[in-house]
Amino acid sequence: MRYFIDSADLSKVEYVLERFPCDGVTTNPAILARETDDPAKALREIRDLIGDTRTLFAQVTASDYDGMIREAEILKSNLGPAFSVKIPATAEGLRAMTKLAKEGYSVTATAIYSVQQVLLCAKAGADYVAPYVTHIDNLCVDSAEIVGNMAKLLAYHAPRTQVLAASFRVPEQVNRAILAGAGAVTIRPEMFDMLIESTGTDTEIEGFEKTWKEKFGKNGISDFFK
Repeated sequence: MRYFIDSADLSKVEYVLERFPCDGVTTNPAILARETDDPAKALREIRDLIGDTRTLFAQVTASDYDGMIREAEILKSNLGPAFSVKIPATAEGLRAMTKLAKEGYSVTATAIYSVQQVLLCAKAGADYVAPYVTHIDNLCVDSAEIVGNMAKLLAYHAPRTQVLAASFRVPEQVNRAILAGAGAVTIRPEMFDMLIESTGTDTEIEGFEKTWKEKFGKNGISDFFK
């Protein structure tokens, strides 16, 4: 299971990395436009922060084949080996994915809505396919069922390709996507705390502390090893 941070806000990325076991950072043109005035600088700073082993995702902005290839080459040359180029799931995108995958690029097919898009992108060589969970739910379609169907078909036809579920509104969508078979998720920074928090856990910890302090006062367990 892989967890990615969906953000270009350096302070938020740093907060999550200090607390959660994450595998990298995903961005897209909308995130970069919202969060920075200099996309190249932001992406380089994220790379410096996450190191050389975690994966950084960046998306092409061109919509034509030649433009996608050119931008992919520029992104990879600037962002290092642990990099996945995001290509939209379009006819031009499929053409670009096929070439880039053959050249050894890690490719993420993005803006996925249907099972056929998944299969075609996987056949073109995509390492990840990224369905937009909330957007699918907004179409009055059960995103968990769609993600599950995608994962099942990939396991049968293209096991090297993983579902990278994206665009979550609430933690329950993350749970359902993972249970349905997503091999990776990308989550906005604020949601990581929601995933680990539980009132049940808080109640148990309060009980531990109360019982301990009633007997040992302010002494911590390490005080007994002095």
